[in-house]
Amino acid sequence: MTLRELRQQSKKTAAQVAEVLGVAERTVARYEQGIRRLNIEQVIPLAELFDVSEREVIEAQITTIKNQKSVLPIM
Repeated sequence: MTLRELRQQSKKTAAQVAEVLGVAERTVARYEQGIRRLNIEQVIPLAELFDVSEREVIEAQITTIKNQKSVLPIM
């Protein structure tokens, strides 16, 4: 499961995530695209917001990054 899927499963908006993390919605989009990485300090608030374990948030981040790398164009 990706970060976006985790957010959607919990029925939260990107705006709600941005507010909890103290970042812009665009930053949340970049987390969900695998362009930016979560800081370790952001894992617990996200886990609480999504009502999942910290491990699930970390695994979602890893899946997001792997998916992002798999769609990069070959140079």
